[in-house]
Amino acid sequence: MEASNSVEETANSVENVAISVEKAANSVEGHTILNPQDQKIPKDGMKFDSEEDLYNYFKTYAFQTGFGIRKSSTRTKDSCAKTYYSLGCARGGVYVPKTSKPYKKTTKTNCKAKISVIAYGDGRCIISSVFLEHNHALSPKKSRFQRSHKKMDSYAKRRLELNDYAGIPLNKSFHSLVVEAKGYDNLPFGETDCRSYITKVRQLRLGLGDAEALRNYFVRMQKRSSNFFYVIDMDDEGRMRNVFWADARSRAAYESFGDVISFDSTYLTNKYNMPFAPFVGVNHHGQSILFGCGLLSREDIETYVWLFKSWLECMHGRAPKAIITDQCRSMQGAVAQVFPESHHRLCLWHIMKKIPEKLSRLPQYKVIKKTLKTLVYESTNTQEFEDGWCKLVEKYALEKNEWLSSLFNERMRWVPIYVKENFWVGMSTTQRSESMNAFFDAYVNSKTSLRQFVEQYDNALKSKIEKENKADFESLNCSYKLVTGFYFERQFQEAYTNAIFKLFQDELRGMLFCNSSLVKIDGARYVFHVTDIVEGKHGDSKKRVVYIVSYDETECDIQCSCHLFEFRGIICRHVVKILIEKDVKEIHPRYILSRWRKDVKHGHYLVINCYEDLMSGENAKQFDHLCSNFYEVAHIANSHEKYQYLLSCVNMAKEKLNDDSIWGCSSNINLVVEDVRVSDSTTKLLPPLQVRSKGRPPSKRKESRLEQVIKKKTKKNVREKTNNIQQDQMDSSREHGANSYNNEPNCQFDLNLPV
Repeated sequence: MEASNSVEETANSVENVAISVEKAANSVEGHTILNPQDQKIPKDGMKFDSEEDLYNYFKTYAFQTGFGIRKSSTRTKDSCAKTYYSLGCARGGVYVPKTSKPYKKTTKTNCKAKISVIAYGDGRCIISSVFLEHNHALSPKKSRFQRSHKKMDSYAKRRLELNDYAGIPLNKSFHSLVVEAKGYDNLPFGETDCRSYITKVRQLRLGLGDAEALRNYFVRMQKRSSNFFYVIDMDDEGRMRNVFWADARSRAAYESFGDVISFDSTYLTNKYNMPFAPFVGVNHHGQSILFGCGLLSREDIETYVWLFKSWLECMHGRAPKAIITDQCRSMQGAVAQVFPESHHRLCLWHIMKKIPEKLSRLPQYKVIKKTLKTLVYESTNTQEFEDGWCKLVEKYALEKNEWLSSLFNERMRWVPIYVKENFWVGMSTTQRSESMNAFFDAYVNSKTSLRQFVEQYDNALKSKIEKENKADFESLNCSYKLVTGFYFERQFQEAYTNAIFKLFQDELRGMLFCNSSLVKIDGARYVFHVTDIVEGKHGDSKKRVVYIVSYDETECDIQCSCHLFEFRGIICRHVVKILIEKDVKEIHPRYILSRWRKDVKHGHYLVINCYEDLMSGENAKQFDHLCSNFYEVAHIANSHEKYQYLLSCVNMAKEKLNDDSIWGCSSNINLVVEDVRVSDSTTKLLPPLQVRSKGRPPSKRKESRLEQVIKKKTKKNVREKTNNIQQDQMDSSREHGANSYNNEPNCQFDLNLPV
């Protein structure tokens, strides 16, 4: 008997599973698919257990018939506890224009198709009347474009939010959903719906006002980490002009790598055209690292002084030993005022790229250009450079060239032979800043708002941190093989990171082309001439250059006239040649810089990431955990029987989860970040004005004669077309006896047609 009952229960269970599977199979994205023979057309007297059942039924009927629905005409009779309303065609009603624009599209056709509904107090409802004749064409295959049939599930919303936070363009996110759904027809929403949803999410996450959202974000970051630093500069009207900020990790990293910085402000990254001004350094892997950044409204000396002072305050008053900028006069003046003790170098690349602009009109331009580059890049001492410059100016009569004269007067700040005796981490240009700008191109564009920019700035920093962590791991767990048997090479291998050790090995290989000769002995000091083969800047010539290497055995001091160690912090091939000649076993520790070491525990390693994470609440964590488990279960259901069983379990679970009476709470879980609005000031902060960039505005460039003729002809055609439209409208209104121009004298039409 027990066995019989067990079989009967099993049979009933299988039957229930089959019924559930059948129901699930007949449901696609919330629309129950009715077979043509079973399809029920709405009729008078049809009864439903709830308004939701009635709405889903009529919505499914409308989807398969080819029209959208809307709810209207709601009224309640308290005495009978009844509610009367109608569900009708979405194209019902008459369009009433809210503006005077005559070219507004409308979907309204005053369609009368609808069903009237009576809803009782206990939840039951009944269809009281039906009218299903439409005055427009129906298209069942295009039903998914109707607003009432569009539906975005939690999975799609989650994907869109995560991709938006990661900086992935929305069109690519939408396309991935299309591919996953196996076609546009299977997706119950469009790209426009995705864009609207993301806009709402951004407003909740970042706030409405650009400047206010920016300040609120900074306040939240400062609450998470007291070392987060920001300054906002406002004008007399309370409008934001300039802003500077630096996170706690950047401030800590400056303690280790703040000896040399690169600064550049020529990169426009947002819809206000505010120049992005990053302070960039170099870490122990030779990677670019951010020490804070600013967004500026102007590029004058007062603005740069404000920015530099803000940055200096952020770094506890510790100025860098050296700074590289471009030739901007305002920038140079601000550096001299705020960083008077720092070595200031002008970007070599910016200067050399101006040669065609400044000298291309000279009759012997090509020869002058080649000679000038040879002097700049291949001079081995200052006297050689100055003599060559004077000969160039005299030979080609360039004494009155103001640009060349100014360059010669500032030669101490940009010519390599003059600046190589100072430590520059190997930098001679602001290429670090520009590479950082190129790095940000993957995250922002010209339409990026301030609040989006700061959010994407966080993503960019996270990416930089991940690259540094990966380089740390590789340097600690693997290394390049030794190319010689000398112990000092092993010293550098054990001390330096992989990237820096590779640079030293390049010097070891270059040593093969060097020859040395002893020229002087003064007690314990030896002076050598090391001959090296140097390739010209253009790669078309090679020449022998003699460098002077001085070695003191007592002090273990060694110096080379190429000054590579002073410039980059790595001993050069000429020094290596002499170390081998003198059979030096071990390098003195002062030639192994701590900033390149891989075994130093830098302060920024201890700083916890305080950046905002998307949807970091408890609900979001639960959602992610469930999704990961669902994916795992979906892979396990690799047979038809398992698939049917899993689908039935999911449907039964959905029914229970949607029943609020079981759980005693709302089943709608909000996965969007809470609208956190905080402010450190009661003063409302206005967004910045759009910044005008340097140079002639693009809209005021000189037009050619052909462009002027075409523009004039186009304006004439538009004016004639506008007059014809006005005349046709006047004639039409008179024919119908409704002269709206006389009845509404203030009515105006937007006649600014596109040119």
